[in-house]
Amino acid sequence: MAQHEVIVGNIGYVYCGEDEANAKQLYYEYVDIAKALLGRASGESVVWMIDSEVAEEHVGVYPDEGE
Repeated sequence: MAQHEVIVGNIGYVYCGEDEANAKQLYYEYVDIAKALLGRASGESVVWMIDSEVAEEHVGVYPDEGE
């Protein structure tokens, strides 16, 4: 079975295992959180890896200071 990993910027690994459905759900949940710019994962990059290859990637965006 394939090994799935979901990694969030300043949090680190939030999933590591063989359950593709769980990895996919967590990836999209963290992408939504990162885009919302609220909480610890706000603005962070999120990466879903399958067998050490990037399957999906959300590149984080940080608002300019003072905004």
